[in-house]
Amino acid sequence: MQLVSITLEQCLNIRHTVLWPHLARNASRVEGDDDARHFGVLESGQIVSCLSVFMLDERRCQIRKFATLQTHQQQGYGRFLLQSVLETLVQAGVEFVQLDARTSAAAFYARFGFIAQGEPFYKKEVQYIRMSRTV
Repeated sequence: MQLVSITLEQCLNIRHTVLWPHLARNASRVEGDDDARHFGVLESGQIVSCLSVFMLDERRCQIRKFATLQTHQQQGYGRFLLQSVLETLVQAGVEFVQLDARTSAAAFYARFGFIAQGEPFYKKEVQYIRMSRTV
């Protein structure tokens, strides 16, 4: 398992497959993607998990579009990716991280110190909750 910086295109391949397979591939693209940093987990020469970091300002960021290929879920790849990216952000001087978690994944993020903020909301008919933590 290795943390690597990846291209937006590599990230889009996983996002589309995991998050929105029933929509057009371009539906997995979000505003700011061209300026975001994209990270992945490399396993046996294949990117199996990815997430994107969008800087809100010099010390605050948002993690978006976190996805792990279905064949690699529940094997520690997502946990490794999130922990590694959080460590990278700390080293870069980031002090605050937020994300919009699918409510079905909120317990996963809570294990990393993320706390739910506000009320659940919907995007594309999926329920989310805003979560954040200081690093």
